[in-house]
Amino acid sequence: MAESVNKMFDLIDDLSALCDDGIPIFPGRMIVNTKELYKIVNSFPNAISDEINDARIILKKKDEILQEAKIRAERIIQDAENERYKLLNESSLNKAMEEHAEKFRQTVFDECQQIKMQAFNEAQEVRLNAKNESQRMKEESQQFAQQLLNNLEQDLNRLYQLVMNGQQKLQEMKTQDSVSQYND
Repeated sequence: MAESVNKMFDLIDDLSALCDDGIPIFPGRMIVNTKELYKIVNSFPNAISDEINDARIILKKKDEILQEAKIRAERIIQDAENERYKLLNESSLNKAMEEHAEKFRQTVFDECQQIKMQAFNEAQEVRLNAKNESQRMKEESQQFAQQLLNNLEQDLNRLYQLVMNGQQKLQEMKTQDSVSQYND
């Protein structure tokens, strides 16, 4: 999971470096390598999917823990049952031993249930934390990408306005030249 988080921070560092390498046009505006910008922005979903994969691995481990707890519980219960039958056949104290075995079986069963519940709760908590972290990172990366795109849109609109103003100024100069030639 830490590796995925590191990838996200690396991408953010790459964006900062891209901005640092940009060519200033006028105050607060610069030209950046769009190919690099798109490469970085397009890498965000992969970093997020790593978080999702980490969550899947955690869920798989949860299932393995639960399966192991179940196998251990069954083995302990089977051992207790075997012990009970052995004691019943070997002693004249069958009733006392049967009660003891039943208590032992119940204690083991209760402990196994506790282990199972604890493993389940821990796995649920890990899964929820991974899901929340993944969602938070996804939202942050989307907000960051949206902000970058908004800034890019503003920059492009300003450049478009500069081009339009320049064209209008050239047109005015042509018109003034034509009028002054006509008057001469």
